[in-house]
Amino acid sequence: MDDKTAQGILSAKLSKVRKIEDYAKDLIKSMPEKPINAELDKDLKQDYLDHIMKHKPYKENRAQFKDWSTDSLKEEIERIEKMLNDPSQKPTPPNWKKVKQIDQNKALKLKRMRAELVAANYGNTRSVSRWHESKIVETYKRLEQLRAKDLTVPQKPVYPTMVVPQQTLSSKKLRSASGLSIASLNQAKR
Repeated sequence: MDDKTAQGILSAKLSKVRKIEDYAKDLIKSMPEKPINAELDKDLKQDYLDHIMKHKPYKENRAQFKDWSTDSLKEEIERIEKMLNDPSQKPTPPNWKKVKQIDQNKALKLKRMRAELVAANYGNTRSVSRWHESKIVETYKRLEQLRAKDLTVPQKPVYPTMVVPQQTLSSKKLRSASGLSIASLNQAKR
């Protein structure tokens, strides 16, 4: 089997995966009130992992993908497809640090969304924490629309940015930092 037929077979299989993803998205959109079953999400994640392990052009193992979200796995499948379709592109593994950073930012964003939904009385903390990510995002969009229309709804809080604490320097540290000799420091003590 030559490279072109292998690429043709892979692209056909990837197009089947896309059709399944599109069907799953349509199904999810048709049932917005029902949260996605955790078992269904786990199965979808498992299918994505199987596909990545089968078609990856680099040497990685399944354990490296264990903390990835379903969306990140889907993006990796799309990236693999681009690498396979473009022979001039060098096959490279994913940027593991970037994926981890994206997941941390996404988790913080979801945590803040949940807190705002609870503050706006969309449910108690316990129930909102069990909602699937898609339901949180959809409900948060509705909250944003309501905030634009109604000023009595709790407004979005201002979240602090990362602040680096400043150190206060004593006069002794300042003098030693300025390059004064030990003799002048001893004179200052007297």
